[in-house]
Amino acid sequence: MKMRNLVKEKLEDKGYVLGAFVASGSPTNAEILGINNFDFILIDMEHAQTNMETMVDMIRASELYKMAPLVRVYDPADGPMMARMLDVGVHGLMIPMVETPEHAKYIIDNVKIAPLGKRGIGVGRGPRWGWYQDYNKGECNENTYVIMQCETRKGVENIDEICATPGLDCIFIGTADLSQDMGCFGDMKNPEFTEAIDRVLKSCEKHNIVPGIVTGSQEEATMRIKQGFKFVTIMNDLGFFRAQSKNLIDNVRKSISE
Repeated sequence: MKMRNLVKEKLEDKGYVLGAFVASGSPTNAEILGINNFDFILIDMEHAQTNMETMVDMIRASELYKMAPLVRVYDPADGPMMARMLDVGVHGLMIPMVETPEHAKYIIDNVKIAPLGKRGIGVGRGPRWGWYQDYNKGECNENTYVIMQCETRKGVENIDEICATPGLDCIFIGTADLSQDMGCFGDMKNPEFTEAIDRVLKSCEKHNIVPGIVTGSQEEATMRIKQGFKFVTIMNDLGFFRAQSKNLIDNVRKSISE
């Protein structure tokens, strides 16, 4: 049995992938998104309460529908934690706040095995307890999807060197943190901010790295795909539930009062 990289397969098939952050810690929500034909989910362990055991159930729910289960880690300086997440079977990692090529190399050292990195040989759920026969012979290096987030002015300044890191697959722009760090929080049309977005996009294209970005609406997602971004999140499950449930209750109460 061979390990697969579902994100790469879907990118090759469609040219882009659409996914969601899942902050609820809910395998049920993960399964519903899989049923709805999302390409990937990002299990959020940076800003949410999800633990490792629940994460494994979310991975299984995703795999059931051939949706790539990825995880955003909670500590960008904790390499052993990243390796452990891969050991229990996540298909790839998103690492926040990557600002330097040195940090990028540290990440690769911890999530890739030799000769690319220094991660220890895995024998657990990651290689399916030996079912993936070539996992520890380099197959995991090819099929583990590594996403580094560009969220600060310093990250933008060093983006060309970061993109040159062997083993990196995708750069993902966190627009909220980046705009905040640049002093224009939430202003997506700020000239300096849009210039930073273009700079990251061009560096990704130069180094054959997949450019990714967060979006908050159908219109924004469409615009970013047409701009050249290929790895795009279109919702957060809890944010979506809050907004839609508020809209529903407000509309019902309005109809009653009319």
